[in-house]
Amino acid sequence: MLEIMRKTISIIVAAVAIYGLFSDNNDFLPFTMAGLAALMVIMGVEEYQKNRKSYKGYLLVAVSIFMLFVFIQVLMY
Repeated sequence: MLEIMRKTISIIVAAVAIYGLFSDNNDFLPFTMAGLAALMVIMGVEEYQKNRKSYKGYLLVAVSIFMLFVFIQVLMY
């Protein structure tokens, strides 16, 4: 389930990023960041489910929370 969500979100984020790159339109950049944050949360949960007690899963979740915070700040201003 998480693998399907990860692949779907990564395709959507890549498509939005490629569109922004070729059209030189930076209006979708915050949404790309939010998609990457969601992707990082899913990757962190996958690491946790694999019972890997390393720092990688926690780091992914922490960075995604920071990215969501930045996304909210960008939308407010």
